[in-house]
Amino acid sequence: MDSSSAGDAEGLEIVQQILSGKLARELVVSHAGRSQYSRMGGGVSACGLAALNCARIILGTERAGSRGGDLVKEIMKQETLEQVLRPCLSWSSPAHLDVDDIYQAPVFKQSMKLLGSDFGQSGLSHFKKALQKLVDTTLKSGASSCSIITRPPEIVSCFKLVDTHSDIFVIFDSHPRTKHPDGAAFIFMNSLDAAAQYLADLLKWDDRIVNDASVQWQAQLLAHFSAHTFIGRTKYGSPENLAATALDASLQALNLRAEILELQSRNSTLVTENDRLRAEVRESRRKEREAAAKPLRSVNSMLDYLGMQNSWAAGPSNSRSSDTAPRPDPVVRPPVRQVRRPQDRTRSYRDVAGGSALREHKDPALDDFAMAAVLQMQVDDEGKRDEALAYAIQREFDEERIRLDGELEHLQRAQKNAFDCGVCFEKYSEDAVARVQPCGHQFCRECIVGYVKSKVDERCYPIVCPSCMVDEKPPEKSQSVIDDLLVQQLGLSEERYAAFVEMQMATFSIILHCRRCTKTLFVDRREYEETEIITCPLRGCGHAWRPPHSCDGSKELHHLMGQQGWMYCLVRCQTPAEKISGCNHMTCLAPGCSTHFCYLCKGTIARSVNRKQIREALAAHYAKCRLFEDV
Repeated sequence: MDSSSAGDAEGLEIVQQILSGKLARELVVSHAGRSQYSRMGGGVSACGLAALNCARIILGTERAGSRGGDLVKEIMKQETLEQVLRPCLSWSSPAHLDVDDIYQAPVFKQSMKLLGSDFGQSGLSHFKKALQKLVDTTLKSGASSCSIITRPPEIVSCFKLVDTHSDIFVIFDSHPRTKHPDGAAFIFMNSLDAAAQYLADLLKWDDRIVNDASVQWQAQLLAHFSAHTFIGRTKYGSPENLAATALDASLQALNLRAEILELQSRNSTLVTENDRLRAEVRESRRKEREAAAKPLRSVNSMLDYLGMQNSWAAGPSNSRSSDTAPRPDPVVRPPVRQVRRPQDRTRSYRDVAGGSALREHKDPALDDFAMAAVLQMQVDDEGKRDEALAYAIQREFDEERIRLDGELEHLQRAQKNAFDCGVCFEKYSEDAVARVQPCGHQFCRECIVGYVKSKVDERCYPIVCPSCMVDEKPPEKSQSVIDDLLVQQLGLSEERYAAFVEMQMATFSIILHCRRCTKTLFVDRREYEETEIITCPLRGCGHAWRPPHSCDGSKELHHLMGQQGWMYCLVRCQTPAEKISGCNHMTCLAPGCSTHFCYLCKGTIARSVNRKQIREALAAHYAKCRLFEDV
């Protein structure tokens, strides 16, 4: 059923059926559009995170005092399902984490205790054994327990509730299924057999996977499951425990940041080494070309010389007059790389004078030409070996860089979002954020704690947001103050928190002292001002008196202030004020007042904590009044 469509009466009847054990079959409680695949979830790999967070919330709800029917009602609420899926919103990794890995997160480790793990084949008998152990754990601990059941890639939570008249098992499944196609669901059952049968049907497997020897062992794990049993910690929620949880989370974030910095440093080193190797390769190739060019120039010079000698030797035998014979044309020699057979040492020359071909003949001088060709091939072979080595080094560097880039990207995704503190301007993880509402300014806990402590010690109230104090653009109505909820989260000492509460009450009340019972208490300021006869409200006293009467000293104080020239704060707080020295600008320090008035003309200047407004009001007032004047 969809609990969002059930009325209050129907919902109460369903709860009674669950508690009395009269469910004919399992009861499916689902809320449309709420699953790990929807906007409220985190994708295909968020089922493990949702399962452990569900265990944390339900066990914590019971630890807070909700048991029996109250706990069942809380589980059936839509707000509970949204709270279970909320951590999955920021989970974007496709990786499937094991339950043991997720449990290492401080928020889970500090709130739940892992009692043990069981393993077995996904079958009805093994699920019954796992659920029976869950029942024994519940009876022994006197509190509800949870078993996180993993059958890759599925992870579900199974609870055994305590303080009921029947066996109540609750299974949480974050995936949409045939029985709840619109979203995640809580499935209620009144017997161990029904719960085990539901798990066996949900996590069934194909027998052919185990019997097929060709399938890798990872695929065969689909036929097995693990069950991690958890109970809630009794001391979770105390300030010390929450502070330890925040500290552990901060240390994990710092470790991830240190790994990122180390990878960045290694990447920078590899880039520098790669540039150095490339420079060495370029220099090696340059030297190789220079070394290869030296013997070629020597061989070319020798061949030119030999060609000229042979041409002059053949000229006189075919010419009629050596004086009139033309000079031979230069011998055209082929490039060295065109020599294919160094053993062929024959060359033919033409008669320069007559143009007739001469016979081929052996030329011993051409042995140097063959030797040069062999040397050139050796140089080429060495160059190829150097190129192969440089290519291997470059490929190794590229593979290492790709791997490091992947690790860096993974760590950056795993690192939590950071913010800049508005006081110290340092960057911190969001685990250490203290956010003032409604302005949304963010501060690190250390800075905001020191700021609040100083303001409480100075008895300044209200405590305005530090960023709003220095921001001159917004009007006063947009300034945010640090409220009681944030002060409680900061973990002040009992003395400072009591002083903060006293300043809060002083904004709308006044301290009353009864002389008969000698007790001091806060009363409403408006009632005190409107009442002529005051009666002590404490039980067993009932003493009555008039405020201006001398029995409470108010009449004598008023007479003394008139005699000495003192004055009251000009607003309804009526705090006495005396100017000892300095200027005529006076500031009322009564909690919640913040009135600025002139001691000379007794006029109100401003009632604000905004610096810009105070400066403007002071300039306007003392443009027609005197700031320094003896009184």
